[in-house]
Amino acid sequence: MTLYLDTPALKVYADESLQLIVIQANGTVPTATYRHGLSLATEIAIERKFPFWLVNNREGGIITPEDQIWATEVNAPRLAEESAIRKMALIEPKDLHSKLILEDLMDNVRDIYPFEMQFFEDVPSAHAWFRDTEATVFRTTPPAITPTDKK
Repeated sequence: MTLYLDTPALKVYADESLQLIVIQANGTVPTATYRHGLSLATEIAIERKFPFWLVNNREGGIITPEDQIWATEVNAPRLAEESAIRKMALIEPKDLHSKLILEDLMDNVRDIYPFEMQFFEDVPSAHAWFRDTEATVFRTTPPAITPTDKK
């Protein structure tokens, strides 16, 4: 395991054995730390071509509206276009308000990401889902429609 960012509010690390990048929040993360951590995790995921992304927000706090907009408009498109991520797991926050905010944020990026996203109550369940390759669904562009009969 390689630790890339270690602050009281946010950790970013890679688990090479699982080909996984992890973002782990602890309480409300200050804007500068949140954006730096998310950008750093995105860079690592792109460089290492990791297929799995885990957001452990079990102890996380509220994500500000400004950070939600930044994540949706700046970070999400880059992660979607340049990474090899196939699955994103999100560990649900204990706090209901934080959980609702995270769910709303994920709803906003669902159409951007070409990979599956799933909420879990604990990390072992997320790891099991990552290992289950049959549960992976890739969104692809539908085939072009061509006429079958000519008149």
